[in-house]
Amino acid sequence: MITVQVKRRADESIYEMKIRGHAGSAEYGRDLVCAAVSAISLGTVNAIEMVLNIALPVKQGESGFLHVTVPDEYESDTAEKVQLLLEGMIASLRAVEMSNGKYVRIQDTRKY
Repeated sequence: MITVQVKRRADESIYEMKIRGHAGSAEYGRDLVCAAVSAISLGTVNAIEMVLNIALPVKQGESGFLHVTVPDEYESDTAEKVQLLLEGMIASLRAVEMSNGKYVRIQDTRKY
């Protein structure tokens, strides 16, 4: 199972996200759920870096591990754009979770 853990500040802004695991919905290399989660998460990180021209602290590892940290020091305009892109990522991941709930779980305190 893929787990997505979202950590938020008191103002509900995202300061950390961890994604880990494999869906196991198909054999390795043919798992469309894993491919969707990877494309959404890595696409968002790349968009933040390429469109906003900033580098997020990101760690990648084995078994689908992705750890993203959002620093506090961004100017407010940049911080808002980063948050918007990350919220879009979570919305897309929620769509995957809704149709593939036994393979993806999102842990987020925010209610939609």
